[in-house]
Amino acid sequence: MKVLRICILVHGPGSRPDALLDWAFDRGHAVDVRYLFRADPLPELAEFDWLISTGGPMHAFDDDNFQFLVPEVQLLSKALAAEKAVLGLCLGSQLMARARGAKVIKNRHWEVGWHRVSVDDPSLGKGDLMVFQWHQDTFELPKDALLIATNAATPNQGFRLSSRAVGLQFHPEAIHQWVQECAIDPDYPSGPFVQMASELVQGLIHQPAMNYWLRRLLDQIEGDL
Repeated sequence: MKVLRICILVHGPGSRPDALLDWAFDRGHAVDVRYLFRADPLPELAEFDWLISTGGPMHAFDDDNFQFLVPEVQLLSKALAAEKAVLGLCLGSQLMARARGAKVIKNRHWEVGWHRVSVDDPSLGKGDLMVFQWHQDTFELPKDALLIATNAATPNQGFRLSSRAVGLQFHPEAIHQWVQECAIDPDYPSGPFVQMASELVQGLIHQPAMNYWLRRLLDQIEGDL
């Protein structure tokens, strides 16, 4: 098996790449985690085979307050053009959409907790999946992107730009520690699609199936490289 160089971009202290790291280490890949909120530099294009952009507390369009956002969008654009593997999760998917010229805007409401999405993906098949959500913004579908996940709260939940480039608005990488931390967030959101904090913990029964789906996706992208 080819050892891949995987670079994971982390945007905030609450953005945990745990399930991603578990998979990468299990597969024996080389992982380089860049903590952008600690002023780690972005990688050069030649330094990775696979770029993963995770979630974060900021808006994808808050360039004035977070100076790494514009350079990251530029890096994502270059990685996509070079046909590198690219995976965007929550904020990362919004930045991928920006990199392809699509708008990222505030949604009409927060979406927080365990919500069902309908998946229709050419590589992973069709079906409903309970996933963990924590976001206020949403992206427009990039040109030439294939919509692969949707629900009533946020219609654009996931897209494919190619067999090795995927953006997901939800958090399939979430594990129980992070969900429990979210449940005690002092700035807990409110709204019609926001579950109570107790429901976040109860919903952890869905974590194994969600993480398994993520591993299938990662396996599929790995197999295309």
